[in-house]
Amino acid sequence: MRAYNRMLIALTAAAITFAGCEKKELPLRTEKPIAPHKTDTPKARNAVWAQSEFVLSTFFALPGSGDTAVYRKILTQTKEAGINLVELTFLSRLALIPALDVAEAQGVKTLAQDLASFSGFQTTVPSFTEDTVINNVSWLNNYNMLEGYYVWDEPFTTTLTQAKTLRDYFKAHDPSRLAFSVMLPSYGPYIWSDSTFPRYVDSYVSTIDPEVVSFDYYPFRENLTSTTLITNDLWKDFGYIRKKALQASKPLWFYFQAVGMQPGQISIMNLERIRVQMYAALSYGVKGLSYYTSHQALIEDGTYDKTPMFNDLKALNTAVKNVGNYLFGKQAEQLYHTGVSSTNRTRYYLDNLSSSALINTAPNDLIIGVFGDAGTTKYLMITNKDFSTAKSGTITLKSAKKVSEFNKSANTTSVLSTSTTSITISIPPGEAALYIIE
Repeated sequence: MRAYNRMLIALTAAAITFAGCEKKELPLRTEKPIAPHKTDTPKARNAVWAQSEFVLSTFFALPGSGDTAVYRKILTQTKEAGINLVELTFLSRLALIPALDVAEAQGVKTLAQDLASFSGFQTTVPSFTEDTVINNVSWLNNYNMLEGYYVWDEPFTTTLTQAKTLRDYFKAHDPSRLAFSVMLPSYGPYIWSDSTFPRYVDSYVSTIDPEVVSFDYYPFRENLTSTTLITNDLWKDFGYIRKKALQASKPLWFYFQAVGMQPGQISIMNLERIRVQMYAALSYGVKGLSYYTSHQALIEDGTYDKTPMFNDLKALNTAVKNVGNYLFGKQAEQLYHTGVSSTNRTRYYLDNLSSSALINTAPNDLIIGVFGDAGTTKYLMITNKDFSTAKSGTITLKSAKKVSEFNKSANTTSVLSTSTTSITISIPPGEAALYIIE
């Protein structure tokens, strides 16, 4: 199957369909848009944007109706679920303005996209000049909750230069906000077999020089019950892009799959399949995660009520953000998948566990991300990449260490042993554990 790309969401917003199913949305407003929300203290434009906390975002939250009551209901529940950044994607200007207004009133950070004016999509280039960017920055600066501009969604190699130009215009005239873009996955036009994908990633990073290195990959896009993450090409993309982000000293963000993507099929997405992607990404050292999408994962289609998974995902979001913020200032170091072949270790751009100065042995089917700080303390973010079976066993260390465990839900740490060479683990399907080694 070729890449499932975001054109489906574009068609959703325009034609009021989602994944091939009829939507029950209000028609697009035709009245004059309300004026942008005014604040007494617009965000200072002379500051330089820098990420200050772990980001848990969503790509598609709001339909294209422009109905403020609907937006208020959706964003209230989205914020309750723990989302701290909403990407206002594939909305017309008529719908974008009330979406920004409601988000401002709700205290929800946003990324603004406007495909007609200042956002590109794959090979579609918006009509822009430096003056049009200045004009857009001027009116958007009234929104204090605006975190940044969605500059380009999945640019192709043919549009990297335009994406760079547009990004540079935004940074020249509003350095205080993020100029965001996201890469394509390797099941799109650029693939591994002919080396076009790594060349694409290299060109994207070097040409655009993004403030964050972000990409998407949806491993359950074909809705197959046989899909496994024990071995999966997701890790090939993730490993290579992680390496490039570390080399460039850029934060790494990742879009994970939260909804089914096959028209007319029942989604096989569940809590375990969602959380394994989120926790695995944390083991890889991401500083930001984004739902693809909160629509239908957190919020029901049509009624905009909470889905049956809402409370479970809310609890998961809390735990994920606690881990993300705990590791936020830590440096990603080694990355291991236990039990993989040497061939896959190379394909996935992994470190060799046998060369670890810290870990001696570990059970199979784990992802172990090792993080460091300014001192000698190490942090092991361990994910069970099997989302159907719990993993139990013992991780043995090369020498005796003080070992503590981070409680993801309570945001606390507790000492397991003041001196030990072993850590006993029991990790549910798709779950994770974080240990502090001193």
